[in-house]
Amino acid sequence: MNPNDTNLYEFLDDPARRRFWLLIKALESAPLGEAVALAKSAEAFVTGGTEALQERGAADGTIALQLPAWVH
Repeated sequence: MNPNDTNLYEFLDDPARRRFWLLIKALESAPLGEAVALAKSAEAFVTGGTEALQERGAADGTIALQLPAWVH
């Protein structure tokens, strides 16, 4: 995907295509299990979902996000 492509915003606005692309990119550097976690984290970051997860985790005392194994 070329960042200068005029269709980039249309691509990113399609949630299914965006998630598929994020998973494909994550699979370039991690095995499936970790790639899924990476793609989910990236999706949450891109859509602002991380803030909602952190707020929910803080409210009920649970850990909202699980870091991939390679981060530890």
